[in-house]
Amino acid sequence: MGNKYIVFLLFAVLLIGSGVVYEKFYRPKDVGAVAWDGVTILERDMVSLANKWRFEPSELQTKRGAKVILHIYNEDTYDHGIGLDNFAVNERLFPKSTTTVTFIASEKGEFQFYCSVACGEGHYDQVGKLIVIE
Repeated sequence: MGNKYIVFLLFAVLLIGSGVVYEKFYRPKDVGAVAWDGVTILERDMVSLANKWRFEPSELQTKRGAKVILHIYNEDTYDHGIGLDNFAVNERLFPKSTTTVTFIASEKGEFQFYCSVACGEGHYDQVGKLIVIE
């Protein structure tokens, strides 16, 4: 019975130790979470337009390391959603209400956001773009 616990303890120590060694010596410096730069904030009001299957504005631009705060009002009488995969965003937008979404723009590039709740005939057209510059 005791050997089982010793093996488990050794495995746990080895696993944690290998993670620490990787983090300290092998992980590239630009890989991993980017913290908020403490200064830059992009705060925008957005609307999911009623029966239009569109976000307004449909394009946003910010700097890498910025905190992004989106206040999204859903004008429709049914649910929509907002998905932004690269930043782990997937929020339901309830009818006639505002949902606030917050994340750090940790990667540089152009990223598509989209309606993440099947909502009708224009569902696949409800997309937008987030541009993150250095």
